[in-house]
Amino acid sequence: MASLDNIKSVKYRVYKTIKERIISIDLKPGDVLSDRKLSEELKVSRTPVREALNLLQKENFVRQQHGRGFCVSEISLKHIEDLYDVRIAIETAALRQAAKRDVPKHVEKMEQVLKLHEELVKNVRLKGTFLEDAEFHKIFAEMTGNQYLFEILESILERIEMLRNIEGVSRERVKVALQQHSEIFECFKKGRYEEAEQLLRRHLEDSKENVLHRIKNRFQILYF
Repeated sequence: MASLDNIKSVKYRVYKTIKERIISIDLKPGDVLSDRKLSEELKVSRTPVREALNLLQKENFVRQQHGRGFCVSEISLKHIEDLYDVRIAIETAALRQAAKRDVPKHVEKMEQVLKLHEELVKNVRLKGTFLEDAEFHKIFAEMTGNQYLFEILESILERIEMLRNIEGVSRERVKVALQQHSEIFECFKKGRYEEAEQLLRRHLEDSKENVLHRIKNRFQILYF
């Protein structure tokens, strides 16, 4: 008989796999999710698949249709606006809290993230730039020592990654984001925390407008 830990492990593996496929747009908004087909693809029983889909429904990655099982949640422009508004509120609050912590301890990590981000941009490796972009933003949340705040931001960044995979990102936008990150970092490192917060807010507002503009112009039919 399978142990409880093994059952939980299978459910978590299935959950992570489906979630990653949604974020990478291998499973697109509106796609119907067949627990039978997924169980065959993942070589597991239908029970962990259903449990994983229930978890993903709670996180709003999937939704249940009456009599038709689950499908990947559609994305509306209002959804994107709300997501970014929450992100801005959380990240600026994180920066304010981070300023009260041991700033020098995290400066080296921030510099390493920026250097790697810069290398990716120079080598036109756009696919990896979002990960470094996200790592930069996570550092402020990490500095607060507030695990709940960190987990909420991590969840938001997963959804932002999904949007990036849908609408793509230009090399020019990546270069602008890197420059903005560098400016935020310099202000923060020098103790100019209010200025750093203003720059962070402006950076996130720019990102929000950029995503909304690209979604509106390229994918009007796919989203409701």
